[in-house]
Amino acid sequence: MSAFGGILAGGTGTRMGAANGLPKQFLDVAGVPVIVRTLRRFFEVEDLDGIVIAMHPSWQDYTTDLLAKNRVDVSRVTIVDGGATRFESLVNLARACLRLAESGGVRDDVLMINHDCARPFVSAEILRNNIAAAKEYDMATTSIPTIDTVLLSKDGKVSDCVPDRSTVFLDQGPQTVRVRHFLSLVEGLTDEERAKYMEAGRLYIDKGFKVAIVPGSRNNFKLTTPFDLKLAESLIKEGVLS
Repeated sequence: MSAFGGILAGGTGTRMGAANGLPKQFLDVAGVPVIVRTLRRFFEVEDLDGIVIAMHPSWQDYTTDLLAKNRVDVSRVTIVDGGATRFESLVNLARACLRLAESGGVRDDVLMINHDCARPFVSAEILRNNIAAAKEYDMATTSIPTIDTVLLSKDGKVSDCVPDRSTVFLDQGPQTVRVRHFLSLVEGLTDEERAKYMEAGRLYIDKGFKVAIVPGSRNNFKLTTPFDLKLAESLIKEGVLS
């Protein structure tokens, strides 16, 4: 079975508000660009045949130069165009992984671990556990139990329901799918259906498939705001993150 890493790096980082105008995947965290940190974690997984990054075409040359500057083994990295939405970027990743597998003569199952580039502290263990879970279930997603009470509200003003906290998980990513199966599900969607999805988990659940939960980590947090950057740099300085 062939396996590829897929990295979603098409965001513009508007909530980060970087003064230099760089999308957050290119910002330095303790001297290392976010995208480089993310790639290094994927390189720790020996079972991956390659890594595909989906991003806006206008940033692809910049990325190639940045990876070379940081001595990243670009022979294992393929950059493809992102889509108009996060879900369409995911579809582009899957198609690219399938092309790479087939060009290498692979005819059996192809797994793709897709991950948000803005979560650079994912562990190699989480990535490996995703591969293992996707071999057993229809797909896998990485989540952590909530430590807070969760409220459900239809109008955002009043609470309609307080679910049992023990049944609530916060999805982090990565997610892992069998590429051919995922693409077959996508091909069966109408344009309206495709527009409502942001990630694969909801699609699989809607279609009646089993989505395995891979235990995540609170270290696998997303860099969204300046506070997140400061938190990451502080934890790196203290030796909690690397």
